[in-house]
Amino acid sequence: MKRGEYDVMARVEDHLWWYRGLRRLVVRSLAHNLSAGAAPLIVDVGCGTGGTFRAVRAALPGVRYVGLDPEAKALEHCRSRGLRSLIQASVADMPVRLQSADALVCLDVLCYRGVDAAAALRRFFEVLRPGGVLVVNLPAFESLRGEHDLAVGIARRFRAAELQALCRRAGFTILLLSYWNAALFLPLWLWRQLSRSAGEAEARSDTARFPRWLNVLFTGLVLSEVGLTRWIRWPWGSSVVVVARRPS
Repeated sequence: MKRGEYDVMARVEDHLWWYRGLRRLVVRSLAHNLSAGAAPLIVDVGCGTGGTFRAVRAALPGVRYVGLDPEAKALEHCRSRGLRSLIQASVADMPVRLQSADALVCLDVLCYRGVDAAAALRRFFEVLRPGGVLVVNLPAFESLRGEHDLAVGIARRFRAAELQALCRRAGFTILLLSYWNAALFLPLWLWRQLSRSAGEAEARSDTARFPRWLNVLFTGLVLSEVGLTRWIRWPWGSSVVVVARRPS
């Protein structure tokens, strides 16, 4: 990811529609699936600028939270948001004890160049305690590739069946698998086709391009859709999320 994109992320992730939808999915998945116990440990692999930490701690104040990210700039933003348990490390060399985490969150990390998704999921399985919960989100559908991917470093997009197979081969039991942001799939597809002509040097993410009125509209749409994922598995969307468990 371009270093400047971390500043953009930190500025908008508390209110931008896409982040709000993702945080709602993560918080609900953890709240419904974490095993009962005192101060469960959550490891956030690729914690970015700390928005997920803030959302989880607001909803689940009793948890212990550890953030990992290879970028020092991202960790600086995390510290400014109050996250103190931080490790500068990549997904390939995460220094976390085996069977130590009650939950592991990994949001839009396995899509980066040089990341072996299958190996990462096997490592996640080892780090989680028996009964531990995994939440993974990834960009979906190669047809949505555009300027945004160049700016934030997305090298690979996933289909739900592919993510399901990777999780099962690593040993996980699937609790939830769904695309999301289905309502905005078509307009995003059109925009991404138009933006493919941008070169990597001048590429900018979509993150800071939404006027306030459009962000309000999109927020209502995506939060309504996320609420329905309890009962509906969307057949398409710009992202795919899986919630899985290491068997006891």
